Amino acid sequence: MIGYAPRLPRPGETVLGERFLLAPGGKGANVAVAAARLGVGVRFFGARGDDWFGEFAGGALAAEGVDVSSLRVVPGVHNGIALIAVDAQGENQIVTLPGANGLAGAPDACGAGVWFCPGEVPRAAHEGTLAAAREDGATAIVNPSPANGIDPELVARFDIAIVNETELHMFAGHLPARVVLTRGAAGAVLLPKGTELPAVAAQAVDTTGAGDAFAGAVCAAIAAGVPLEQAVQLALVSAAISVEREGCQPSYARRDEVVARAAAAAIDVRLP
Repeated sequence: MIGYAPRLPRPGETVLGERFLLAPGGKGANVAVAAARLGVGVRFFGARGDDWFGEFAGGALAAEGVDVSSLRVVPGVHNGIALIAVDAQGENQIVTLPGANGLAGAPDACGAGVWFCPGEVPRAAHEGTLAAAREDGATAIVNPSPANGIDPELVARFDIAIVNETELHMFAGHLPARVVLTRGAAGAVLLPKGTELPAVAAQAVDTTGAGDAFAGAVCAAIAAGVPLEQAVQLALVSAAISVEREGCQPSYARRDEVVARAAAAAIDVRLP
């Protein structure tokens, strides 16, 4: 539930907002939609509440062509909710209420080429994602956000970590061999080599969920056989389109949009 206002409130302050947006979200769901819109097959494992919000969130995934046969409905538990305030510059403050998200369990191997896991689900889901990826012979990707939501020892066992600068320092010494450091308007860096990839110019309206758009594009590209550096370039294009629109999932780009924007920016991005 997103409220737009001229500025973000200080502690104890009420700010008069301008408009309201109700949109499907959640880190895992966002990544699933961002990847699906780029043309890859996506299956979602997780848990939703048995309330209206759960039906809304699950229905939104299904409408995007995501396989939701493994999305468990938890009776008597509210769906995961995020309360988001966005200012005129597109910056945000977020309070997340996990609900059924906190009851997501270990997924089953399904023959996937890429497995992705955010930090906002329980340890069983983190461990299960790793186990399923190993059974599938797949690439395991983690976005350890929120940073206090995942054991650093587990982060180190993934193949690729997508982190911001805060998470890079928090998980120092507990990161896998390949790390993608996101830096917002400054672009991204591939570690340990230190390869810098510039951001794509964008007029920011709402940065909410842009990191998830980025992660979803990385997952989609790697699943399609694209090397990591080119996958990150594609992800930077996808994220740039996302920040120019309001909301999370509604802002995510489709394959043709990403290809056209990349061509306009003289970025060599290929999608099968």
